[in-house]
Amino acid sequence: MTHQFTHTTSERRASTAIVGSVGRPGLFVPQDFIKYNKDQIGSALTSLEDGLDPDELEQDELEGGYSLYADEGNDSTNDNGNDNGNDNGNDNGNDNGNGNDDDPSMSSRLLTPHRPCHSNSFSNANSRRQSFLLSEEAALLKANRIPIRRLSTGLENTTSLYSSTNNSTGVAERSNAAEYNYISPNNICTDRVCDVENDEAIVESWDAAVKMGKLKTTVAIELKSISRSSIPLVITFLLQNSLSVCSILAVGHISSEALAGITLGSMTCNITAIATIAGLASSLDTFLPQAYGAKKYHLVGIIFQRCVVLIFTIMSLVCLSWWFFAERILINFLPDPKSANYATQYLKVNSFGIPGYILFETGKRFLQCQGIFDASTYVLFVCAPLNALMNYTLVWVMGLGFIGAPIAVSITYTLMAVGLYLYTTRTRNQINPMKCWTKFEISRVCRNWGELVKLSIPNLIMIVSEFLSFELMTLLSSYLGTKPLAAQSILATMASLTYQIPYGVSIGAGTRIANFLGAQLPESAFIACKSSFIFTLVIATLNCSIFLFGKGFIASIFTNDEEVIELSSRVFPWLAFMQIFDALNSTSAGCLRATI
Repeated sequence: MTHQFTHTTSERRASTAIVGSVGRPGLFVPQDFIKYNKDQIGSALTSLEDGLDPDELEQDELEGGYSLYADEGNDSTNDNGNDNGNDNGNDNGNDNGNGNDDDPSMSSRLLTPHRPCHSNSFSNANSRRQSFLLSEEAALLKANRIPIRRLSTGLENTTSLYSSTNNSTGVAERSNAAEYNYISPNNICTDRVCDVENDEAIVESWDAAVKMGKLKTTVAIELKSISRSSIPLVITFLLQNSLSVCSILAVGHISSEALAGITLGSMTCNITAIATIAGLASSLDTFLPQAYGAKKYHLVGIIFQRCVVLIFTIMSLVCLSWWFFAERILINFLPDPKSANYATQYLKVNSFGIPGYILFETGKRFLQCQGIFDASTYVLFVCAPLNALMNYTLVWVMGLGFIGAPIAVSITYTLMAVGLYLYTTRTRNQINPMKCWTKFEISRVCRNWGELVKLSIPNLIMIVSEFLSFELMTLLSSYLGTKPLAAQSILATMASLTYQIPYGVSIGAGTRIANFLGAQLPESAFIACKSSFIFTLVIATLNCSIFLFGKGFIASIFTNDEEVIELSSRVFPWLAFMQIFDALNSTSAGCLRATI
């Protein structure tokens, strides 16, 4: 049994966050709680094949057969059975992924390139994951002063190798019973491509050290590891959250009515559109990986197309209701007709960006089922700064005022879809995502929606419930008047923004703990868990201090209305107090997910 680190679920977990949400990203991921019967999914996939041409099925069989042949010649899984491309499990059954044990999307064979490749070459995704995991193992070996060696006689001589230990240094000395080659810890692998010989040295040294009980970690080591893995995640989440924050910042200084209007408009959009789209698209999280794992590539394409058309159909009705009924409904929540009119304008203009958002959320899942998780992050790195720039330019430089904010959001959603399309069609990734595309025909995509809807309903209920639980405070504050609603907007925005940091830490910590548990190192897992709570407390204390001592300044960033600033400042101490428990809640959830 291997003891290697196998979990690299950070990318998958990060991608579950719903872009544009002001709620808690990924706090309730349907796949963590909802399990589906494998036979039920299989029969559903069979019914979804209706409409595929025989030629497409034959082509998939041929390509699938070639893929299996390529897998045999590809060194993506080493000889001791460790799968370095596996994102969702290890040999002892530990699962730190999305909770779906039957999900084959994370298996190494799905990440194996389906194009001719050199025997020692991996796909970019596999190489990055393998390099990261091996570098973590090598760092821990180095911290324990265990030399990284290649054993020519195999792991059966590990007892001899570690039988002699220098008591003064704790470093295992060379044993004559085993021959080995020493590999410098500073020459392990590059950033992109791993050296196979050196990798095997790390694997063998790691397994030997685990079997002999030589591996131990410390709080300092874990703090360094968790912080290193968390920083990219935190940046990604902050970029996702910035899409809604920038609009509020842009219009806040126009008037308190404008701030209240965009808050109510954003709340309505989140519940009726963003959450609905995410819930309906969640069926792809189950169907697409299963179809891709079965090497039915054209089925992946047709399921994707059907889901897109289904969501477009439903959202067209939602957008029409925004245009014809929104103001009459919203006036019941806001006593100020001007704020209700602002909210209606936001919804009407934002409806033009909904098609782009649909394509982004579904396209993200189209790529994820093929093992490509970083595409949406690349798109956000470009679109998030552009969104901030467009908000400032349209609202203030061009003088469009309030209407400039929803225009910027609509353009951003469209650019996100365009960016994902360009990545999919132009990428040089060896996985070649376009092999799953199939011809678009109305007669084929407008059928068999029942299976998609049936699978989406539980996910839709869970996601909409999550959104409602956080938007309910905004809804209730609207009954208090325009000023309290504007103040609530500031508080909710800051609470959501600061939550991104502990949430990123929880993912990094959960992955680290799962790796230790999978390697049968429970004591190290406990130390990693303790370190994550220490790190979280430091972050929570900083957030708490910022809210306590900078409450007036923070409120003034959003608005120049003195009454709104005063209301916000009075509530900020309570929000500061909440930071401690909010952060600990996030980290606790991450640690518990590691044991699933």
